[in-house]
Amino acid sequence: MNAPLAEDRLQRILDLLSRNGRMRTTALTEALGVSGATTRRDLDLLASRGLIRKLHGGAALASQDQQYTDRQQLHQDAKTRLAQTALNLIQPGQTLYLDAGTTAQAVAHALKRAPQLTRTLRVVTHGIDVAYELNGECPLYVVGGELYGSTYSLTGPDALDTIRRYRYDLFLVGCTSIDPTRGLTNSNLIEAQQKAAIMTQTTRTVLIADHSKWGPTGFATFATLNQIHDWVTDHAGPVARCAFEEAGVTVHDSA
Repeated sequence: MNAPLAEDRLQRILDLLSRNGRMRTTALTEALGVSGATTRRDLDLLASRGLIRKLHGGAALASQDQQYTDRQQLHQDAKTRLAQTALNLIQPGQTLYLDAGTTAQAVAHALKRAPQLTRTLRVVTHGIDVAYELNGECPLYVVGGELYGSTYSLTGPDALDTIRRYRYDLFLVGCTSIDPTRGLTNSNLIEAQQKAAIMTQTTRTVLIADHSKWGPTGFATFATLNQIHDWVTDHAGPVARCAFEEAGVTVHDSA
């Protein structure tokens, strides 16, 4: 089997750490089919990007890719406010694509409490918890694929094939970070590719991300700022607000 190319190899490391927790460098080297020196260079690069923590003889994911159940406990009040603000951007009768992740789950929970709107919608998602929240609330389509445990999402080639068959009026999307120069990023390359594919099928894309996402550098870019239409946040600082508004994005503060 041919050794993976550099960026593919980095994503493979992240996937292995996501599934197995911390791993020894020797185990990663064997799984990748490369030299130990190559693995150590890759780990140094991922650590410099803030995506992993180097341990004695191995590595583990950094906190930005922490377990889903842990992330559910973070910024709960802010996520509730973001979700409620996002509902104001949804029009009755739309086909809505709702992202995976804890913020998307908060939106799904808010939709569940607004049946007069939700029952008019057609919702598509690759998020397992999102689907669980909205089961029985509206026409619901779940994209299939391989389970990515850190976000309870279904990803991969099967998911991309399904996504590209349909058109969406509105995409509510989250991100790992908002880089002022690189744009919207995700810690997982496969999920980044999936978000980018959904955007090509969508009339309007709304980013839902709190102020803590501004500034850090993520692994994989899936959109530039001018590719989205709205940003729903808890508090847009002056620098962030200016960057988005210069890109033609409408900023909605939920605070």
